[in-house]
Amino acid sequence: MQRSRGIVGIIPDSAPKFRFDLRSDIVAPPSASVASAVIAAAGRHGEFGWRSDPIEQALERKVCQLLDKPAAAIFPTCTAANIAALVALGAASRTLIMDRSCHLMTNERAGLDWIARPRLQTFAQTVGSIDLSTCHDEPDAILCLENTHNRLGGAVLSADETNRAAQRAKASGWSVFLDGSRLWNASVASGESPAALAGPADLVSVSFNKGLGAPNGAAIAGNPDIVAAAAEAWRRVGGICRPSHVISAGGLAALDEIQCLKQDHELAREAAAAIAELPAFTVTRPQTNIVLVSAVGLGLSGEALATVLDRVGLGCLPFGPQHIRLVFHRGIPAGSAPLIAEIFRGIVSDDSPATRATSRPAIASDANRA
Repeated sequence: MQRSRGIVGIIPDSAPKFRFDLRSDIVAPPSASVASAVIAAAGRHGEFGWRSDPIEQALERKVCQLLDKPAAAIFPTCTAANIAALVALGAASRTLIMDRSCHLMTNERAGLDWIARPRLQTFAQTVGSIDLSTCHDEPDAILCLENTHNRLGGAVLSADETNRAAQRAKASGWSVFLDGSRLWNASVASGESPAALAGPADLVSVSFNKGLGAPNGAAIAGNPDIVAAAAEAWRRVGGICRPSHVISAGGLAALDEIQCLKQDHELAREAAAAIAELPAFTVTRPQTNIVLVSAVGLGLSGEALATVLDRVGLGCLPFGPQHIRLVFHRGIPAGSAPLIAEIFRGIVSDDSPATRATSRPAIASDANRA
């Protein structure tokens, strides 16, 4: 096999699987500054001690500054950050109150159940609004919020609505946790600062790779004692980052490029509008970088539509019985909306080879969607 002369000379040549990879913004490539920061860090000695590397400490300070929280800790993934945060908040002995379609419920519940076995109570969230009136009184609970909301198509939760829900929670003596994996998107779309959106949360998680282009990494921020407990909980299961200088360097550089997410939002709106012109498809109007598309007019389930699009070079994920999810990021060039819409146009005809070759499979579950 022919090999390229990469950094270490052993990186195999490969062609991209998709013309447009819209499966998730975790596939967003790094900017030149992020890539340079990672390479520079990889060329230096990393500190041996846990949480002792100066780059990691600088990243923690940057997170604290952006979120106006007194303490932060770095984690390898946002799933790890979420689970550790809830363990530190006492999930093993408290009730978790969350939207029934939030990412914690649909994607991370198995990990929570394995580690903490929490009691659960759910409510139904709508775009931009939380109604806790159906929640039973709980003497001791953790209200879990998500911003942006993945299953609602990247919907933004405003600072006012977050504060309103948090006031209801704290009046009952509950803690508040915010899954802010895409909080940077919420801030850019709403014009409200990350600190305003995270203000009432006792703990908040954020991601460095979703859209920002860091290779990986996440953080939690909030009360120093609870942050320390979360980091310790994750250390005990072997999940800490050590040495941490490379992952931290990517995250630190990525946080200087939050405003670049505006371009992803603009392209998502352009693509949604272009696809919506095709009568066979129903398209959500995106607030951020996520677009949900349904092809019920073609009789295709979300799973079947994703399969068809995969075969013609567009990567996406099935998202529930009827929808697929398209997630825009820096790896999708500006001006791509007409080209993406043309791919959808090409599968409308029953004579399309991709459509004709696709069986109509049973609806699959959406486990492990990023």
